[in-house]
Amino acid sequence: MNKKSKSELLFRKAFIPWYDTGFFLFLTFGFALLVMLFSMAGIVAALDNPCFTGYIWVPSVSLLLSLSLTLSSLIRLGRRRGYVTEPQDR
Repeated sequence: MNKKSKSELLFRKAFIPWYDTGFFLFLTFGFALLVMLFSMAGIVAALDNPCFTGYIWVPSVSLLLSLSLTLSSLIRLGRRRGYVTEPQDR
């Protein structure tokens, strides 16, 4: 078995899984935006019709979940591009 020195192990390129690549993050971001628009339309429709005001929680939950997914994707893309920095340990 070939032993590697510590310097070779420390400076190798990081492995990025396929679901964390830029293409799939943009794809996730796009679908989350579509779900956000659809849920906003659902909220407007539920507020418009008095029969559906009791069900306004369904598009609201969908909006919150897609908003959290959008923010998560933006933070990951920002870290990858260098716009968002991680806190430094002291």
